[in-house]
Amino acid sequence: MGAIWAIISLLAVWLIYGLIASIFVKGVSSRDGLKLIFAGMLGGYIGGQIGAFMDIPQNLWWMREVIKLLLAIGSLNLIHKLGILKKRG
Repeated sequence: MGAIWAIISLLAVWLIYGLIASIFVKGVSSRDGLKLIFAGMLGGYIGGQIGAFMDIPQNLWWMREVIKLLLAIGSLNLIHKLGILKKRG
């Protein structure tokens, strides 16, 4: 049961990154859930790797979050412009 809650919380974090990124990307609504989760996943993973590589101190934890958010915005913009994960129907 603990693994299920861990997955749910991870998806929620990715969705929050995607929702914040959707504010900055024109033409993406908050109803494009798959795009938002995928962009949040890319931004969170790549941003976390970059933050670990840069060896950011613990007292500047917000800098890693800014990097993750900027990469989520960029990946959402790229996903939207290229038409990846387009709704069908």
